[in-house]
Order: sequence, then C-alpha cells, then structure tokens
Amino acid sequence: MAALSGSLALQAAIVSTAALRSGSSSYDGSSSVLLSHQHHISDVAVIASLNIAWLVAISMLAWPIARLWSWGIHDTWDRPGVNAAARIVYPLVAVCLLVGLWWVFSQQAGALDARLVSHWALFATLVHGTPELGALLLPLAAAASCIVAPATKPGRLLLRAVSVSIPLILVAAFVEVYLTPHLLIPLQA
Repeated sequence: MAALSGSLALQAAIVSTAALRSGSSSYDGSSSVLLSHQHHISDVAVIASLNIAWLVAISMLAWPIARLWSWGIHDTWDRPGVNAAARIVYPLVAVCLLVGLWWVFSQQAGALDARLVSHWALFATLVHGTPELGALLLPLAAAASCIVAPATKPGRLLLRAVSVSIPLILVAAFVEVYLTPHLLIPLQA
C-alpha cells in the first residue's frame, strides 16, 4: 500500500512539475515512444532495462536500510556510532535518489506536455506509471517497514519485494509501449 501511495504521489508531483515548468527540457525535440504509431518489442526491452537499472540502485540502497533497522545497533562488525549514523544517512540517500527519479521523469513529462493539447493529458500516463513507479518504490517501502517493525530476515523481505517488482516493471513497459500511446496520440497538439 505504501508503494502504491508513493507511486501516486510521485506521479502527481511529476505531472504538476511538468505542467508548471517554464523553459526547456533536456528531452525537448526527442522522439517519444508515448507518441509513436510504431510499436516495437525493442522499445519494451529498453524501457524495462532502464527501469530495472533504477530497481537495482533502489534495492541496493534498501538493503542497508532494512538491515540496519532490523538488527540491533550492536549486532554488526561496525561500531555502534557508525550504525547510528548510517540509520540516518541511508534514508537521506534514498530521499536523494527519489528526488533524482522525480527530476528525470518530470523532465520527460515536461517535454511530452509541450506536445499535448492539455496538461491534463499527462494523466494518461498513470496507466503505465502506477505499476512502474510502484515497482520501483516497493523495495524502499519494504525497507521502510523495517524501521517500524524490524524483520527477522530483512534479506528475504527485500527479495520478495524485488520478485514482485520485476514482473510489474515488465508489465508496465508493455503497457507504456502498446497501450499508453493509444491514449495520448489523440491528445497530441
């Protein structure tokens, strides 16, 4: 539920930023699979692989968060002071990673927004964005759950989250290439 809520909040921030932005985006002038009449399995592969790269980065960050909050502060080889500091630093790095994710997607949405009849048309991306961003946030949500209720086996918890995330990313990539363009092309300016 936390991953879904986070996904919807992140999408609202992305769409709002794209709608309110002024100036150019680094993605202006580039072609978008979302406005393409040509659908290729290679596009699915590229989108899925980029999102899996994000998932790997997020999962690599989720592991120490889950581990540090599930184990006692004295249960590792590190000094307790290091563990206490890491309990603060790793979540801050996670926030920075999420800000980077927001920035990249809002730049892409801004370039797309300039080619649509209305800012509201960007909400058509919710169809693929919800499972896509939900999948990316799932390992962090699992790690954050360890802050509230420490897990006896945080590694297994994260593996389950990633095992759910990968199929979601693949489904989202197919939806992004084969369904979302049918929703956006009629809204093209």
